[in-house]
Amino acid sequence: MGEVQKIVALFGDAATASLPAAMHNAAFPATGLPWSYIPFRADETTLPGLFARLKGDGLAGADFAYPCEEAAVGLCDELSEEAELLAAVNTARVGADGVRGYNVDAYAFARSLGELGLEVARKAALVLGTGAAARACGLALEQAGAAVTYAAPDLTRPRPGVSTRATVITWRDAERFLTERKPAALVDATPPASPADGPAPFDYDVIPPGCFVYDLNCGPPTSLLKAAEERGLRAADGLSMFTYKAARAFELWTGVEAPLDVMRRAAALELEKRDA
Repeated sequence: MGEVQKIVALFGDAATASLPAAMHNAAFPATGLPWSYIPFRADETTLPGLFARLKGDGLAGADFAYPCEEAAVGLCDELSEEAELLAAVNTARVGADGVRGYNVDAYAFARSLGELGLEVARKAALVLGTGAAARACGLALEQAGAAVTYAAPDLTRPRPGVSTRATVITWRDAERFLTERKPAALVDATPPASPADGPAPFDYDVIPPGCFVYDLNCGPPTSLLKAAEERGLRAADGLSMFTYKAARAFELWTGVEAPLDVMRRAAALELEKRDA
């Protein structure tokens, strides 16, 4: 008897669906698994009911993208240490013993930083945003020894999962921070349709020389990455992090080593289609 057909679902904004679907639907057959990865549009309100229905139909695993990462915590019977620390779940293994939630963004971001050779120990770092992905990047930076500051639209709402060692400032204070603190890294971890996708939240000309600019978005260069390139700054988009994130999730669901080369090729082809 062959492996039983299984389903992994992605819950979140449809705009984030095509890249992980391409990667996983290439990885499953490459490892001999008759599994399928299927995106479902969901938000904090619709997620619980949709997840419950699919779980009853034999769901084997799940990814949770913006805006579902925080709501996914309540769907889990058990959380990994990172998911607890960050108050957010972005992947889960579903089985007879229940739902175990993980947050693999910090792991993936750390792998990407290592690949890029970025050293941040005892240096300042600025993370744009305080959402689930931003907090994960901040955690990885803290674990690498950086002093982390987050920039947020306002300081009024609670921010679960933000480290007590970190500082939170407003967007309007980002320019002064960049000018005075001269961080080693600037990470744009804002979600889709955030203020950073419209007019620049601050003057990019104040990004200091030597600052590494990392934008979690994948695809065509954002205005931030274009500005970094024009300034001659080292910069990267989120594709490397995204690949390590997908690979780690694949391994948690299946217990099989992820075919990284296959996943990278699938991602490249998907991004080429977007540009066509």
